[in-house]
Amino acid sequence: MTWLIGSVVLLYLALLVVLWFAESRLIYFPGAERSLTPPPAALQLPIERAQFSAEDGVKLVGWVMPAADSTSGFWLLVCHGNAGNLSQFDRPAHYAALRQLGLNLFAFDYRGYGESAGMPSEHGLYRDADAAYRYLREERRVPPERIIVFGHSLGSAVAVHLASRTPVAGLIVEGGLVSVVQRGQELYPFIPVRWIARTRFSSIEKIPRVMAPKLFLHAVADEVIPLSHGRRLFQAAAEPKTLVELAGSHSDAFALDSAKYFSSIARFLAELGGQKGGRRQA
Repeated sequence: MTWLIGSVVLLYLALLVVLWFAESRLIYFPGAERSLTPPPAALQLPIERAQFSAEDGVKLVGWVMPAADSTSGFWLLVCHGNAGNLSQFDRPAHYAALRQLGLNLFAFDYRGYGESAGMPSEHGLYRDADAAYRYLREERRVPPERIIVFGHSLGSAVAVHLASRTPVAGLIVEGGLVSVVQRGQELYPFIPVRWIARTRFSSIEKIPRVMAPKLFLHAVADEVIPLSHGRRLFQAAAEPKTLVELAGSHSDAFALDSAKYFSSIARFLAELGGQKGGRRQA
């Protein structure tokens, strides 16, 4: 019996060591495709390739997508999720729909994703978002009061970090998570994630420091980041803030509940600059 217990303990410790070394592979999924794929012609999405550098010298690549019209004058700085590059999946369709709201878009790839150099890490992704923000400010001459930061999934943590320490017009969080540690603990209840995790992405600690207006979008049937995470972030956030619960799952709410999704963003755009406080939940 003693031998059996000792063997189980050793196997468990070995598993913890493996997970410790494999942490990055469990969080970042850039995929093998490094080249960016042009969007389908049917989307009529104009693309301007942008190259810029992070503070530590890592070369990054993004797409500038001017608005379909200039009614809003806002720029949306897009921090995408942890899987694939900025041109993959249905992201171009999402960009095209956002442009129709009068938004100029700037989507960028983190280090190690798409055509960006380097390897992903928590602090590396923060530096990349800082660099994308500087690109808009310095190269495009966009004032802070015209920049809205958007983050989806893991990108929500990057967006929250940026908005918590940088002047912005607003913050949009879709499918946001409380923290990587919290989600990891939910997925692996028998692993002491809180003890061994080096990566935190703790939005719950930073969201109270975001003073700009905030829009939280979360699909009720989100299978990757449960709705409870979005609700907790909303509760922890300072006013002004709005929570909109949507039909659909983690990545398709904009298509399955498009009317509510885009009308919520349009209303958020209209209210920016005039909203002094209050909360709303839809």
